[in-house]
Amino acid sequence: MLAEIQNSSILRLLLIMMAFIIIAVGLRMLATVVGPVLVALVLALACAPLYQWLQRKGMKAGLALLTMTALLLAVFLGLGWLVLSSFQTLAQTLPTYTANMQAQVADISASLAELGVDRESASAVGDTAVSAITTIAASVLSMGINMVVTAVIILVLLIFLIAESPSYATRLRRGLGEQNAIVTKIRAFRQSVLFYFVARIKVNLLTSAGILIMLTVTGIDSALLWTVLAFFLSFVPYFGIIIAMIPPLILGFAQYGISMVVVLTIGYTIINQVAEQILAPKIIGNQISLSPALTFVALFFWGWMFDFMGILLAAPLTVMMVMLFDHFPETRWLAVLAVTDKAETAPVSTTEETGDNE
Repeated sequence: MLAEIQNSSILRLLLIMMAFIIIAVGLRMLATVVGPVLVALVLALACAPLYQWLQRKGMKAGLALLTMTALLLAVFLGLGWLVLSSFQTLAQTLPTYTANMQAQVADISASLAELGVDRESASAVGDTAVSAITTIAASVLSMGINMVVTAVIILVLLIFLIAESPSYATRLRRGLGEQNAIVTKIRAFRQSVLFYFVARIKVNLLTSAGILIMLTVTGIDSALLWTVLAFFLSFVPYFGIIIAMIPPLILGFAQYGISMVVVLTIGYTIINQVAEQILAPKIIGNQISLSPALTFVALFFWGWMFDFMGILLAAPLTVMMVMLFDHFPETRWLAVLAVTDKAETAPVSTTEETGDNE
């Protein structure tokens, strides 16, 4: 009897793993469609508290939606203008940056030659690095138009999701019943996700403010663009800032040399540590502290699934999955494995914290 139970458990686990692999491969094949939809869903969750706050202030649903649409349109247009104008400027100055980097590499090669390092080998390595950097930069610049088109699709989806968000809970209660356990768990899950997003946005704003001040003081070109990039990538704890600092480091090297690279690296490291070790525990709390190892794996997994959008969504999607696992006894052990030793389980925030008006 015991052997049959064990065999049944192993078979169930294998079936779950097979189903997960099939779903992951299917989503990867549909990444161009699923990616924007997931971004819109995450943004809709983040925007829901503001939409509900406008309605609690006495606005009709139609007027609140119109206000939200205007705000979102302003934000998307502002970001689109910032990206396109910055990319245009960077594209025009790319030859200058390339020449500056080649000059910096030549100086470094000369310094290494004085220390006994073969100058030709150092120059060859440096030229290869400069060529790779400029090739990557040109490819990134060419993505500007595609990013704006994708942003338009996300904006349209986001507006529709926000418009219908108040009716989702009503439909669910009508279909499953007010006292159904699934309805209660989904409500609690939604409140937890809203709490996390609102708290994470606060941390990211403070982090971005520090980065903007640092880049402005050091004179790095397109400081606002790199600050916006840091804001979105900061949703990925620990590793997001590392990715966000790569473009400023390249520009810093082209503009001022290796000394600026050292200064920016130290600055980003300090800001990252303050954000994740001091600000995040106070604002978000240790209860939603993902394991760094899990965050690292999630970064690669979601990046493989949905490319750059997957990198942006890595932490939010992982947090949502952990919270979902936590709300069901059968999968709670997975949520416990996913968080750090200080954390217990994903918290269920109150309606006052999230602004939920259901």
